[in-house]
Amino acid sequence: MRKNTPQGKKGDWAVRNRKQLRSVFVQLNNSICNMLSLQWQLMEIIQLWHLSLQSYSLIDFLIFSGVFILFSSFVLHTSVQIANFLRHEKLKSTLFRCFRTMPFVAFFISKEKQKMLSQLRKDISSSRSCILKKNEELPKTGWPVARVLKEATALKEKDTVISVATNKMSGTVYIADSDHFEMCNIVYSQFAHANPLHSEAFPSVCRMEAEIVSMTAKLLGGGSPDKKNVCGAITSGGTESILTAIRVTRDYMQKRKKISFPEMIIAISAHAAVYKAAEYFKIQLIRVGVDKEGRMRVDEVKKKINKNTILIYTSAPSYPHGAIDPIAALSEIALAYDCCLHVDACLGGFVLPFLKAEISTIIFDFELAGVTSMSVDTHKYGCAQKGSSVVLYSSRELRKFQYTSVMDWTGGLYISPSQPGSRSGGLISQTWAALVHMGIDGYTTVAKEIYAAAVMLRTEINSIPGLQVIGEDINMIVAWKSNMNKINIYIVNDILQSKGWQLSVLQAPPALHLCITAANVSCVPRLVADLRLSVYEVLSLPEGIKGGKAPIYGMAGSVPDRGVVGDLLKDIQDILLSTY
Repeated sequence: MRKNTPQGKKGDWAVRNRKQLRSVFVQLNNSICNMLSLQWQLMEIIQLWHLSLQSYSLIDFLIFSGVFILFSSFVLHTSVQIANFLRHEKLKSTLFRCFRTMPFVAFFISKEKQKMLSQLRKDISSSRSCILKKNEELPKTGWPVARVLKEATALKEKDTVISVATNKMSGTVYIADSDHFEMCNIVYSQFAHANPLHSEAFPSVCRMEAEIVSMTAKLLGGGSPDKKNVCGAITSGGTESILTAIRVTRDYMQKRKKISFPEMIIAISAHAAVYKAAEYFKIQLIRVGVDKEGRMRVDEVKKKINKNTILIYTSAPSYPHGAIDPIAALSEIALAYDCCLHVDACLGGFVLPFLKAEISTIIFDFELAGVTSMSVDTHKYGCAQKGSSVVLYSSRELRKFQYTSVMDWTGGLYISPSQPGSRSGGLISQTWAALVHMGIDGYTTVAKEIYAAAVMLRTEINSIPGLQVIGEDINMIVAWKSNMNKINIYIVNDILQSKGWQLSVLQAPPALHLCITAANVSCVPRLVADLRLSVYEVLSLPEGIKGGKAPIYGMAGSVPDRGVVGDLLKDIQDILLSTY
């Protein structure tokens, strides 16, 4: 039974607060009566006008509209006050949805949205513009090789130039060694034509895939004799690894425990891919909170877990704040309730194992009996090129649920280990090359450099008045927020952008983070200096800089109805996929 909470003692809570609640409703009732009285008086005035003028006029409409807008705005404001008093997010969202259906509210939202999208179109058009003609249709005659290369080079001129000495991007680029980069390109080109779907024709990439999976598994607790069945497959990226593991878990639990209405417990900090998986595979998401350090709350998981729970989803670390969930404790819960547990180690998989001395107390992999699957990105800290990740399972029995076999197809017998059929042998080969080239020593060096930079950055940020680091786990993610009302963190970001920085923008709470990589680690001291200057500028420019994105982030975080923000994101995605 819940204790000492409004939900656990609704009667006591209502008694303690009935006077405040009553006063709010009395205020609302009195105000509505006053507004109705004013509206009635205005209607009488209009009736007198009608008698004298014998016709309706435009002013009638304007007065009625004005009264309606004032009345509606007041009711909305008071209703939101009540919702804030009740601290009920769903109520606020419901109230907002009701009022956005009103014509003048819908018109205002649409007008503001179109203004924002129009500016975005201009920005994107400017960023993509060049002297070349747009190619919206196939050319009648194919271009010569020289022209193809020339136009591709011209298009690339708009891209961000990546230099280890000047790289100001959060994450994104993980390779610092130009020789390593070139090696991956060369190996890719040698196997670009290969397809592991045709294993007899291309045994080389099939062997490379098996070796990549084996190396990754042994790195993450799969090397001991009792864990020899840890296995997996290569995917195109972290999202596919996460989706694949969740689908496998759903099908496995449905067969083993006959669960028809699957539920998955996630923290509010879990990667956005879990929402895609829930939508694709019809799984109910059960969200739980995080503690003050950003870690998944074990006590809430215990309350939410039930007979329909198929999976507890954890992060090592989480993308927003770099928090490592208490996976050992959650593993015990998964074992007790006989459900699966996934560890999202897309960021940490090739960093945390090489920091044993620094984080010796943290166990997050297959050493824990409750861990049934993991996702690990080789195209991040594995230092392979984009389009490469590994999904791992605790047993071959689980992995079989990833396969698709078709026995009665007229095209013959068919078996595929993943969602795509054909896969790039080039991506597999360059991933294999990256792993064997880096080796344990190479990964250890990179991991320790990142850790040292993270320690320094966290210390420096905490020394800047008005800023505060989020969480205590030290790894590649360093997140910070404002702890001073005068400092809008989104305006800080706008100023940093004007200085060339491309950081990750967070919400709930408003914050920024830098994902430290081998390609930007040398620029961390410069970030500290620019951050100090930016905070100083915010104090002198409280309204922000012209053309900044702070108003957009502020609006997105404050709108109670997330559907409005979701619709806006879909419109933005449409623009990004167009040929403006």
